[in-house]
Amino acid sequence: MSTPCNAIEKIEPPFWWKGMKNSSLQIMIYGRNIANTSPSIEESNVLLSKIEKLDNPNYLLLYLDLSHHRLPDTFLISFSKNGKQVDQKEYHLKDRQEEQCKNVGFNTSDVVYLIMPDRFSNGDPSIDNVDGMKEKVNRNAPFGRHGGDLKGIRNHLDYFVDLGVTALWLNPIQENNAQKYSYHGYGITDFYKVDPRLGTNQGYKSLVSLCHQLGLKVIMDLVFNHIGIDHWWMSDLPSLDWLNHQYYWDEGQKDSSFFGTNYQVTKQHDPYTSDEDFKANVEGWFTKDMPDLNQNNPFLAEYLIQNSIWWIEFSGINGIRMDTFGYAFKAFTSTWTKAILEEYPNFNIVGEVLVRETPVVAYFAGGAKNFDGYDSSLPSVTDMPLTFMANESFAKGDSKSEWDTPMRRLANHLAQDHLFKNPYNLMTCLDNHDVNRVMSNLKDPKRVQLALTFLLTTRGIPQIYYGTELLFEGLESDHSSLRLDFPGGWKGDKRSAFTKEGRTKSEEEMFSYIKRILHWRKTCQVIHNGRLVHFIPENDVYVYFRAFKDDTVMVLLNNNETKSITVSTANFNSMIKGAKKGYDVISDRNIDDLPILTIQPKTGMIIELK
Repeated sequence: MSTPCNAIEKIEPPFWWKGMKNSSLQIMIYGRNIANTSPSIEESNVLLSKIEKLDNPNYLLLYLDLSHHRLPDTFLISFSKNGKQVDQKEYHLKDRQEEQCKNVGFNTSDVVYLIMPDRFSNGDPSIDNVDGMKEKVNRNAPFGRHGGDLKGIRNHLDYFVDLGVTALWLNPIQENNAQKYSYHGYGITDFYKVDPRLGTNQGYKSLVSLCHQLGLKVIMDLVFNHIGIDHWWMSDLPSLDWLNHQYYWDEGQKDSSFFGTNYQVTKQHDPYTSDEDFKANVEGWFTKDMPDLNQNNPFLAEYLIQNSIWWIEFSGINGIRMDTFGYAFKAFTSTWTKAILEEYPNFNIVGEVLVRETPVVAYFAGGAKNFDGYDSSLPSVTDMPLTFMANESFAKGDSKSEWDTPMRRLANHLAQDHLFKNPYNLMTCLDNHDVNRVMSNLKDPKRVQLALTFLLTTRGIPQIYYGTELLFEGLESDHSSLRLDFPGGWKGDKRSAFTKEGRTKSEEEMFSYIKRILHWRKTCQVIHNGRLVHFIPENDVYVYFRAFKDDTVMVLLNNNETKSITVSTANFNSMIKGAKKGYDVISDRNIDDLPILTIQPKTGMIIELK
């Protein structure tokens, strides 16, 4: 006796577009025993080119050829069994929007502002608690949901414009329907749906559009290495190899069968690594609540690629930040990146590689000449080694050894840039949601300002973590302290740091300092496009230049704790080129005697040469 077919529960992607460069479309159909039906499409211009059945009869994959130049807006997919139709679904093909076809990515002209949506601002309290969503809002719980949402971000777009940043990176906004820790977004439970406690798909699209109107780009945070334990797949997995080490789940999550990652990304390219260590890195689960996806499954790989394209086309985002890039299978990551860039050549993608070693990061950067032939094709990677080095360098002053001063270590660190095809496209930062806040490391606002001067003028695409402009503190050992609520983001907050009146004196000083540099940087072509030339630091003063066409900017960073240093610019003749005067951006003053400069301790100077 055959098992009856129930109504189709899910179709993904929910719709698609006409005129895509890749005219092939995979559609995942989910419904009880749907694989026991015969699908058909009567629309002559839409070709059902292939049907794939998975191990689980509740899934069916349809492959469509959409190459015809006259595609319909809608068509019907029919499902029959024993000659009788058991279900029928309408599928929509949308016209592409011209602006989505361009999708200009974030680049070196941008400064990226990183936001954890749940901790930024609550703009719509009515969606704090949503039927069907397991975790409820509790601001008293450090690791709980606090209620920040997309409308809260939308309400404060003027704040970002005032500060001077040009791009927003939001931690994952897709549904995270977990019992706990759902606030951070990295345990996705539905790839095609914005978490309803943050807003809606349409609300996200509207936010992106409004950002564009204000000159702000938007970067989406995606996670393809793993999913959340409560992802809808987990109640009925599509195939026997959808997950890595799927037996752990199939056998009831016995501790004895758990296979976790070793968190050692170096094993991806270590020529001496063991098979055991390599497999643990790429196949091990990130945590027991984060099942590891097997991107070697070609059906899953295609699903994930299409999901990225769907979000780009639907929302009009300017970039993707791919989480845990170094933990996924290398063949997939390379294929995924190429597929995105073939569809959107002007797009930008940054892969997260959270390590301290520059050669490890360089291995995952596009165009690297790797010993094993691997090329990720990534335009950008996170330069976390520079993050750690900058925090160490600017935390120390008055070194006793001129041979090994903090500024020399910083300059020597940049000498490793020869490992990258394009070091100028690296994403740089002083902190983010995974590492100590820079204020907690440096413990001195003046030193934070010095470090920020470096970040915003050296090579790379700078990223600032929300609250850095307000001297937020927090430690990696306590993620709740890293991800504090933004003051004034909730009705009833005692003050609002979104306004000058609501900021403390020290907060306003830091905000104004960053704002001044950001607004200058926004239109400074020499920083956007100029080559970097630096000189060996003397007396723990780091001097470097950015040069583009006829324009040159000189940056001086005095890392000494108490000593003012006098610098003779004659030492930099190859870059000064006879300039006698300049303008210091930070102090807003003209410099009439450029040959001799005195720079105060823990102070930076950004000088436009005249």
